[in-house]
Amino acid sequence: MPDRARDLRWGTSLLAMSAAGVLGASAAILTDRPDLTTRSGRQLVTGALAIAALAVLVMAIVLIPLRRGERWAFWTVVLPIFLVGVPLAALEARFVPSERRFMTVAPQLGDLVLAIAGLVLSARGVFHSATPVREEMQWPSK
Repeated sequence: MPDRARDLRWGTSLLAMSAAGVLGASAAILTDRPDLTTRSGRQLVTGALAIAALAVLVMAIVLIPLRRGERWAFWTVVLPIFLVGVPLAALEARFVPSERRFMTVAPQLGDLVLAIAGLVLSARGVFHSATPVREEMQWPSK
């Protein structure tokens, strides 16, 4: 297997595992059965569902177009990691009570490390190739 293909396979596998970890975090929030009669309970459920939906979308992009080496897919996956994942981990690190901080933040930081490693490997596979990567779908000529 060429280096480019190997890097993409490993990178996208790590990114998919990271997205699965995010799904696990959303499931943990929902299994606590937040009180839907309160505003904070409804916001908690809404946030968990939104993050789960984003994780599923990222996983689909990672496993299909990014694994094929499409550059747009790489940048589409970068956005939620740095616009949602990093700020969320920072908020948790700052505001979770100190007695629960390690158990809350450690999985998030592990997930971010996994995602960044996946991004690095995927970038090597997508951008460091001698042959151009298919940017758009090739339609058969008439």
